[in-house]
Amino acid sequence: MEMESGMKIIIRFFIFTLVCLIGTNAWSLAPEIEADRLVLAGKSKIEQGDFTAARAYLDRVEPLGIEPSNEFHWLLGQVLFHDGQYMEAKSRIEQYVKGGNKASEYYESALQLLTDIETQLMDREADVATKEKTEKFTKQWEETVSLSDKKKEESYDAQVKSLYLGDNITDSLVSYINSLFQSYIFIEGKVKNTRIANHLRYSLSTTSSGDILLTIKDVKVGKNKGATSINVDRLIAFGVNPAVQYRCSKATDSCTIIHPADGTDWVRLAKDDAGAKELAKAFGRLIKSIQRG
Repeated sequence: MEMESGMKIIIRFFIFTLVCLIGTNAWSLAPEIEADRLVLAGKSKIEQGDFTAARAYLDRVEPLGIEPSNEFHWLLGQVLFHDGQYMEAKSRIEQYVKGGNKASEYYESALQLLTDIETQLMDREADVATKEKTEKFTKQWEETVSLSDKKKEESYDAQVKSLYLGDNITDSLVSYINSLFQSYIFIEGKVKNTRIANHLRYSLSTTSSGDILLTIKDVKVGKNKGATSINVDRLIAFGVNPAVQYRCSKATDSCTIIHPADGTDWVRLAKDDAGAKELAKAFGRLIKSIQRG
């Protein structure tokens, strides 16, 4: 009886092991087929707008040790672009274009994406240049701290006019503020890319009567594109305190310029204390230059 019981245990163990092996083999795919499955899954996730999940699938393709399909490079290029990795995205898209021909399914879309990448890289270079210029300008301004208030204001205005030519200091300050707007755009979410994320754009102008006109464009992208709105805020410069205030918040990942007339939130920009400080200072000088006539 004991021998019979032992045999039953051995047979059951053998059957269990065999079932496990069969199950494992049933789910084991050849690398070429597994790559196709991962590419298809990544493509599906991109179509759903889930780029994080898409990358999780696509990152598993090349470790399989096979030459991936040309479509793989197109899909990974889109994911990299979404993540702000523009040079890496450029390499993948170029690989897709070179690996196909004009009849390829995504040929025209790939060329358009290469143009978008080029634009993003140029914008990034321009932002870096403007921020470097702002930092240099701020440093020069701070070096005048021992001068009288009047001398500091004159020094600030002279530096602005040397960087942004205009018929007068008011025009130069308007150009300078608009440049700062472009460099410190507030973009929603973790992926800081204006092509795929909602963001705020501002532009400034003045009237002959001494009004400051702030155009606020609340840009929506994707499915909410139709909800983009444009509003214009008018600030009468006369009688307003030129000491413009600002605050920055890590929680909201942004900085805010406070409205000099009523104390409400006025301009929202990317979280950059130095940029917010400089923008508030430039606004103050603009108000004072208009008040001065």
